[in-house]
Amino acid sequence: MTWGCTTQPKSGVIDLEEYRRALAATDDIALIEPDSALEAEALQRFEDFYAVYSEEVIREGIRDLYADDAWFGDPFHQVQGIDAMERYFVAMAEPAKECTFMVDDIQRSGPDYYARWTMQLVSEAAPKERIEALGFSHVRFNEEGKIIFQQDYWDTSAMFDRLPVVGFWTRLVKGRLAKRFE
Repeated sequence: MTWGCTTQPKSGVIDLEEYRRALAATDDIALIEPDSALEAEALQRFEDFYAVYSEEVIREGIRDLYADDAWFGDPFHQVQGIDAMERYFVAMAEPAKECTFMVDDIQRSGPDYYARWTMQLVSEAAPKERIEALGFSHVRFNEEGKIIFQQDYWDTSAMFDRLPVVGFWTRLVKGRLAKRFE
């Protein structure tokens, strides 16, 4: 499947070269004013957008939250540009019967914001099971309060463990590793 301006790391592996390039590309961009009303609004838009992760919410709110040339990465994919991001987000939301992200905390360090969150997911593949995963997002906002860079980190095994064939192997490997450290 072609997504436009994208790069695709191996699933579960973040392409560090691409991450560093995308982050460095924001170094010379005017960023949001810390402790401003605009900063508070931008952080609230971030929380609201992810509170219910669905196709409808994505299509209605993505352009209010992200800049046209924003870059997004997670353990599955890296995309650049609002249209590619919308396609990717919708594709990720489609197999979900329900998906929410509760933002537990947001901290700022220089131009960077770090949001710690908990994802709860009920997927079509396992409709009777609620999957929870912890994660965090590394985010930068431009001077208009729109996200220009976001890298998400989270435990993808929370999903893989529940897949019929793959889940057996991920649980087996995790179990063997756990026994070595007991």
